[in-house]
Amino acid sequence: MLFVSITLRNMTSKLWLFFIILALSVTFPLSFAQHHSGQQAPPISFGTGEVTLSTSLIPADFMPGKYSDANLKIRFFDPSTNINVENVSYRVQIFYGSQLVANQMFFDKDGELDIKIQPRKECQQEELWKCTKYYGDVDPIVPNALASTTTSIPVISGPVFVNSGQYTVKTDIIGAKNPKTQTAQDIHFETAVIIPNEQQFKITSSGTEYLIQTINFQEPISKLHYDESSQSISFQIPFNWEHVEHTNFVKNYFKIPKNFPPFKNVDSFFGKINDVLILPKDLHYDKYSDKNTNILHFMINNDELKQLKNSGSKIDVVITPESQSSVISEDLLFDNGMKAIASYDSRYSKSKDFVFSIVFFDSTGNISDDIRYGYGLTDPSGKEVVNTGGNPSHLGIPLPNGIDTRIINAPLEGKYSMQIVLLGIGHDDFERPFFETFEFDMIYSEISKPVLPKSVIPNWIKSNAGWWADGKIDDDSFVQGIQFLIKEKIMNIPPTTSSGTGSNEIPSWIKNNAKWWADGKIDDDSFVQGIQFLVKEGIINP
Repeated sequence: MLFVSITLRNMTSKLWLFFIILALSVTFPLSFAQHHSGQQAPPISFGTGEVTLSTSLIPADFMPGKYSDANLKIRFFDPSTNINVENVSYRVQIFYGSQLVANQMFFDKDGELDIKIQPRKECQQEELWKCTKYYGDVDPIVPNALASTTTSIPVISGPVFVNSGQYTVKTDIIGAKNPKTQTAQDIHFETAVIIPNEQQFKITSSGTEYLIQTINFQEPISKLHYDESSQSISFQIPFNWEHVEHTNFVKNYFKIPKNFPPFKNVDSFFGKINDVLILPKDLHYDKYSDKNTNILHFMINNDELKQLKNSGSKIDVVITPESQSSVISEDLLFDNGMKAIASYDSRYSKSKDFVFSIVFFDSTGNISDDIRYGYGLTDPSGKEVVNTGGNPSHLGIPLPNGIDTRIINAPLEGKYSMQIVLLGIGHDDFERPFFETFEFDMIYSEISKPVLPKSVIPNWIKSNAGWWADGKIDDDSFVQGIQFLIKEKIMNIPPTTSSGTGSNEIPSWIKNNAKWWADGKIDDDSFVQGIQFLVKEGIINP
């Protein structure tokens, strides 16, 4: 298990100067924000090194009809340093299937092209690109190119992103120059932007129905089911295993009402796909992005897909809340009155990384939009890595909604130190940076799924026992729930030898025990003895 302990301490202005120097010179770790709708292309040789290009869409859950517009961001940078290549001329073509829907030249100075997309369905042309219009300032130097600046964002208006599914973005770098590199010929990249689809499902807990929305970045899911006994959500994802080599990821997320009782005190989940335990980084529970719902993100990448069992034309998923949270959070208070909550998923991961998330609040307690921040991480060997974004002239990782989630590499056991620095809001820098520092210990073992001590039984099991005793769930549901808990080692029952006849009849005193235990009249050991009796009599087969 990966355990994290956090201690706050102050950061000096001297360290800040060192931090800035690092931001311009250090080699960056393989960390990235997850749960977005875009993609990063494989690197290509360029000058004396390599370059790559990434595309992303803001908002990431953009869907036709839900938002009036979206921002397509195309970034051209050096993957070894995370620094943008400057003064870039782009030719951008967007395809839906084989249909070209947009084709335009752009120029921007800082290597981060920002285009506003205004989807318009009203197109009667057989060739869709003929309906697309382009607006913005024409660059004075690059012929036919629209300029992308902090004060002028070019616009594409037409049949772009009007349907769910995959759009292909073909980007040619026609010209680029910075102090170290310049183009000798066009460089071609191809990335994908996926417009998700939305579904709604009803699930029942304690006789009350709740609406769950699912956002799918592939075909719609099916057979979504909530099991009250185990509190698990299960569903199926259609999947063509012949295309696994060309599938970058499979992704969904679920909007769960904040008043859904079984998940009210839950911070982390574990899951299985086709009976294979998935890595902790594949599940992230976001309680801050939406006022009315908590968002459960689920994403597995290509390498993980290849490790799964082939199960026909589908993927079977089961996601279960952890009874003891593996997420450790710390409040960070900055001198300017702002606050941040930094969180880590402390579970061991075979990939030697961890999920880091942070949410920023202004002095009034509201989430701070458009914040720019950076972080520095020192590992146990003393190696320091820093991420303050890729634009040296405008430092900071921009967070349009004030929230960041990323996977950070952690190859060594021991003590890590992390510095968080606030740099500005929007395009405005703070008069001075504000920082907080904390430390955490990373200790790995071979444990890769949650196991509770014998003396600890999750509170929600007690709730289930009470519902069963009150007749709100039947005997089969109760037995199936206990079987699941024993099998998954969420509830540990000391070994016993079966001597029963395999009868399905549960003695009435067991139900009385469950009621008394739920009401706090008997202790955990007394309840466990009752479960042992059911195992011994063959009523429960763990």
